[in-house]
Amino acid sequence: MRDSSKPAPRRESGRGRRKDRINIGPAVRVRRKELGLTLKELAERSGLSVAFISQIERGKTAPSIISLLQISDALGVGVNHFVEATQEEKLIRRGRDPEFIDVDSPTTYIRLSNSFPEQKLEPLIFILQPGYISEAANIGEGHLGEGFLYVLEGRVSGEYRGASFSLSPGDSMHYQLTSSLALSNPGKREAKLLWVGSVVLFSSNG
Repeated sequence: MRDSSKPAPRRESGRGRRKDRINIGPAVRVRRKELGLTLKELAERSGLSVAFISQIERGKTAPSIISLLQISDALGVGVNHFVEATQEEKLIRRGRDPEFIDVDSPTTYIRLSNSFPEQKLEPLIFILQPGYISEAANIGEGHLGEGFLYVLEGRVSGEYRGASFSLSPGDSMHYQLTSSLALSNPGKREAKLLWVGSVVLFSSNG
């Protein structure tokens, strides 16, 4: 959809996301508690300090391979146990780490899922500014798929297949992407929408 209102400030893509290292802390904490060990007991078994292990568990620091080997041995598992455990995090997007998609648009887009090969669905949050108006456009052009809108906050007006509609919080719309859709925010405050579509609108950087 082409936006006809004034551009909003650009958001930094991936803000708040840490991509430079794997956080094994949660897996260490889970394994330690499975064995009924305190931080002090794990420190004694591994030869590391309580403060250092606490920082690892809280994601404040990353252990060297030697330290990880010491922790793994103390917890009775191999190093791969923690690497495999962290793979689950790739399936989960935490609410504390929103990913704002960096596009030159008055609409704010927030990605709700992590990407993976052959991804078929993309869930997003759309935040429409007051007075926002889009021209009718086919956001899934050339794609025989479906879109789903659910209004979380505010009010949204629109046009689909020549018919006008209005949506309030709790209202939803399930439509075909092959037909043009226009959206607007006639209210005096932001409108927040959950959108899920069978087309990936934005490629992920990670």
